[in-house]
Amino acid sequence: MSVTGIGAPGAPAETDRRRVVEAVAFVRDRGTGDALAAVVGDGPAASLSGHLELAHAAVLVDAARPVDVIRALADLGVVASEPCPSGVVRGRAGQEFDVRVVCGAVGAREVRLLVPRDGSALSEADREAGSHVAFRVTGDDVVLRGVCETLREAGLAADGGDHDGQAATFYFRGASRLAVRADGHHAELLERHVGRPDQPRRTMLDLMTGAWRTRAVAAAAELGIADLLADGPRDTADLAARTGTRPDKLRRVLAYLAGLGVLRRDGERWALTEAGTMLRGDVAGSQRDLARIYGGLFYRSFSGLEHALRTGESGFRHVYGAQPFEHFAAHPADARLFEGAMAAGTAFLELVPGLLDLPASGTVIDVGGGDGRLLDLVLTAAPGLRGVLFDRPHVAGAATEVLAAHGARASVVAGDFFHDPVPRGGDLYLLSRIMHDWDDERCSTILRNVRAAMAEGATLAVVERPIQDDPRTLLPLAFNVHMMVNTVQGGERTTEEHRRLLAANGFALEDLRELPLDMAVLVARATV
Repeated sequence: MSVTGIGAPGAPAETDRRRVVEAVAFVRDRGTGDALAAVVGDGPAASLSGHLELAHAAVLVDAARPVDVIRALADLGVVASEPCPSGVVRGRAGQEFDVRVVCGAVGAREVRLLVPRDGSALSEADREAGSHVAFRVTGDDVVLRGVCETLREAGLAADGGDHDGQAATFYFRGASRLAVRADGHHAELLERHVGRPDQPRRTMLDLMTGAWRTRAVAAAAELGIADLLADGPRDTADLAARTGTRPDKLRRVLAYLAGLGVLRRDGERWALTEAGTMLRGDVAGSQRDLARIYGGLFYRSFSGLEHALRTGESGFRHVYGAQPFEHFAAHPADARLFEGAMAAGTAFLELVPGLLDLPASGTVIDVGGGDGRLLDLVLTAAPGLRGVLFDRPHVAGAATEVLAAHGARASVVAGDFFHDPVPRGGDLYLLSRIMHDWDDERCSTILRNVRAAMAEGATLAVVERPIQDDPRTLLPLAFNVHMMVNTVQGGERTTEEHRRLLAANGFALEDLRELPLDMAVLVARATV
């Protein structure tokens, strides 16, 4: 069928014609469940079809005049209304388009064509970003809450909303944009979804005061507040007496920590939340030392961020006059804190053996295995395996103590993975949190040395925090900056960057297996 009239001068008219035809067919031919699956996939959100009805498909189009799109819909047998004003539609890069809306009835549903008022030229990305599929909620406020929560849990992000006097519309963004429309105002839900009128300024203020949160948590860790609350709630005066602080000053910080979800407050009495428990020194996975180092040593090194950006040098060296391990050699107390913090930051290692497809027998070699904790976990999980830890001489001593329980099954070989031969003959090689310390050139040296020790087909497991194409996974991006500030060559990599680096040095990346806190095991095979 020919569709005429769409396409402003110089615009890709055929693209818009195709999109309008597809939108009409979409609302005419699909049931609600099929339409929902097309927008959100076959995951948990697809189960919402019993609470939703397909309402309309909206398409952002390039057109010289609204009458052109009315004519285009008529060519498809769709009778359209006169254009009416609408709100603002955002394109892919965040630019805004003031649009008028032409509605065409397709049975009980609609196709809505969104036409920029000023004749702005649209890119293909703008068309994708500015279009959406809308569903009507068939239940009450409780159902609406459940629908919105399910969509968020499925990974869709809130992407605006409005109220037109009759119904509230909640927009979500995933691979496509989706709208949920419910009769009534639903003011509280809508405010929570869209944010407050001052939300952009509030968000920026929250970002700028992040240092206050870091230091408040660090102060609680230094004072041992969580340890004092381990046996139950205490009042302000008692905590102040036990920590040697002034009650009126301490109360302010405790109230702030309660607002942050670290403590619970009942008048003048304070108790730990689940998150606050992680600041206790006696719990599994304690993050007390992490709080102390992020709010102390590394807090100060981050004042060198701008220096690192301008010069390419380490911010840590700019602040402290030495690189981290040189500093730790001269400051034993900082070294002990760093070791404790690193132990807290590697609690995820307990899950690694379960992701490794460990053979019943053979040898696993942990390259740069540090204190031996990961190899200890692997040998405990697979009693038929032998293990070899390979690391620098000053590290090997501590590893020997950790691995002593495995007797003759475990051995430690001293060496430098940049210069010395890596032990040969392993069935599985481990590189845990090694590659993020070095640039591609140095990582290539490590990988080539490991590959030289491996038989073709042997497995290499790389434990890292890969940067993902997902705006919700901020930790890899944050640690990428952290490594820039506190090392000379370190940084996190995307999965694709890992893939290319491995391929250039004799490995094929076969799988990525997720761990908590955005960590992952990248499983690679030695190739020819």
